[in-house]
Amino acid sequence: MAEIEAVLAANEKASREVLAPRADEIDQTRRFPRENLKALGAAGILGLLIPQQFGGTGGTIPDMARALEMEARGCASTAMVTLMHYCAMATIAAKGSDELKKSVLPGAARGEHLGTLAFSEAGSGGHFYMPVSEARQNGSGKLLSANKSFVTSAGEADSYVVSTRRAGASGPTDVNLYLVPKGAGGFTVRGKFEGLGLAGNASAPATLSDVSVDDKARIGDEGSGFPTMLEVVLPHFQIGVASISIGIASAAFDLITTRVRERKYEQAGGAALASIPRVQFLVAEMAIELNAAKAYLNETIGKAMAGDPAAMIDVLGVKAKASESCLGIVSRAMTLGGGWAFGKRGGLERMFRDAQAAAVMAPASDVLKDFVGKASLGIPLF
Repeated sequence: MAEIEAVLAANEKASREVLAPRADEIDQTRRFPRENLKALGAAGILGLLIPQQFGGTGGTIPDMARALEMEARGCASTAMVTLMHYCAMATIAAKGSDELKKSVLPGAARGEHLGTLAFSEAGSGGHFYMPVSEARQNGSGKLLSANKSFVTSAGEADSYVVSTRRAGASGPTDVNLYLVPKGAGGFTVRGKFEGLGLAGNASAPATLSDVSVDDKARIGDEGSGFPTMLEVVLPHFQIGVASISIGIASAAFDLITTRVRERKYEQAGGAALASIPRVQFLVAEMAIELNAAKAYLNETIGKAMAGDPAAMIDVLGVKAKASESCLGIVSRAMTLGGGWAFGKRGGLERMFRDAQAAAVMAPASDVLKDFVGKASLGIPLF
């Protein structure tokens, strides 16, 4: 516990002193935040979820949520890169063979190896857990061919957890996960995705053309990819994105409340913007919404860690709730900021654009609400 708290304290310091000062420049130039990740790696933050036996901190989902919320306050692009790394490492730690764990986890714990996921495909849309690509038998190994649509850290990560239907798949959930290293023959990044926000996370489409893998590269047993995505990846990803959304919203709230207290008008006798009742009303709405989203996230984490059978509904719902709360909070902040905010001063406009991503990031909010509705009515999800 003491080691985890020390790492989280280092994360807070790095987020404040390293990530935040670089956030606008990273956004404007759309460059990958390599310096930020180097700082996080040196502080042990990239090894937060890696078991202690492999040199990591041995943290869990609540620790991840705290780390990502703080990073998102500083630089949401960096936080998203960290989240995808956490998802990849958690998957290997939970389901990888001993050989696979030994080959990847110690380096990641030292901050020398960055992982990510390569799940989304154009043919699967918002349902990233159901790839349309299918592996082909190649002697004792497999050939992977797929068009991945949104890969965070594309071309920058050292390894990619790739999803694909297994050779001769019986259906869309008959899936395997493989670890594909950077530089593997047949793995190419197809340009850049010029997104509205999260400009520094190097999200881009990638193509796998007959990438050769063997059983040693498979994560988990044959055909176990779908349950692994639901049991390991989904909780980390959903809670992680929710934490990032809350981090963005918290940063926007802090920024705009400081602004309206300090902004004064001579024609009103030097009164601050904060003295206007309508401003107070909007700030109250923001505060209530932010606290509600935080409470839902904390409740979801508690249920997930306790193994509550009902946790899955909240794991599905919390990303939708947090992303929509974030959008509402940052939109109100932009209204209160007026020309100052829209003029790209202070970072609020960047936060507004970054906030848009979570709602459409697979599983999109509409897909999640469909799941929550079915689950609440006792209708099978798949």
